[in-house]
Amino acid sequence: MVIVAWLCLVGVIGFSVYYVYMKWAAVRCQAVVVNINPSSPRFMDEAEIAGMIEKSGEPIIGHRLAAININKLEARLSSFTTLNNVEIFRKVDAKGISFTGKLIISVDQRTPVIRMKNSTDDYYLDGEGVKIPTSPKYVERILIATGTIPDDQVKKMLLKMADFINKDDFWRAQIEQVFIQENGELLLVPQVGGYLIEFGTPEEYELKLRNLKAVYQQGFKNMGWNRYKTISVKYRNQVVCTKK
Repeated sequence: MVIVAWLCLVGVIGFSVYYVYMKWAAVRCQAVVVNINPSSPRFMDEAEIAGMIEKSGEPIIGHRLAAININKLEARLSSFTTLNNVEIFRKVDAKGISFTGKLIISVDQRTPVIRMKNSTDDYYLDGEGVKIPTSPKYVERILIATGTIPDDQVKKMLLKMADFINKDDFWRAQIEQVFIQENGELLLVPQVGGYLIEFGTPEEYELKLRNLKAVYQQGFKNMGWNRYKTISVKYRNQVVCTKK
């Protein structure tokens, strides 16, 4: 009798597990939930990202959660350069033996370090040089580069320089725009004052900015910047100011 009772108990447990599993496997996706990293820019909002998923051609809402092709959806979202670190997973909520299903999307959005803008192009670049389309809903207040789109070598150094400026409170408040000349040399446009800064190439940008900062803090403090039309730091360890 004891053996029979144990066999019956095992059978009941096995049936219950099987029943619950079958109920779980049959769960339908009832919603798509998008979680954007709160520290990310907001070029795209949750509704836009959810809409991209729903328009992907993959059966989602109302379809079995377990049958949704997660890898294909992740690849679809990752093809948009605005988005980064895309992760999609299924979530099943249980209430008793009733289940509801959701598709959870977790994403970052790429952080731009510079905006490239001229008569034909307008886009952002992140620190790796990946293009980020502009958005009518969001503007990132960072350094703007105009003029000639630089070659890869100049662009690589320009991105490092722009990132340095963005992270420095002093320079972020001083420099508004950089004009890229055809020879790859830069002209910096300050926020205040009617002068230009001849920067040369972005090489040794930290040294050049350090020398320039000394002029701001020492020379301009006594004489002001309105007396000059250009300030040149393009030559190593030299700061040359040209009066108007």
